[in-house]
Amino acid sequence: MKSNNNLYKPVVPKWVAEILDEQKKQNVFAAHGRMKEWDEWKRKYSRKLKYARINGWIVEKG
Repeated sequence: MKSNNNLYKPVVPKWVAEILDEQKKQNVFAAHGRMKEWDEWKRKYSRKLKYARINGWIVEKG
């Protein structure tokens, strides 16, 4: 069995992490107010989003 330390956890901006947290809680309005920006980010970083949902994520500093 693989260790959790070997899983790829992508680095995402804080606002993306907040949306992902809300989606994890099954909040249907998680991206409310940021739909255009969220849709663009999802399209541009679809693979990063996939792995964030599977393995978790790291919030980018800055």
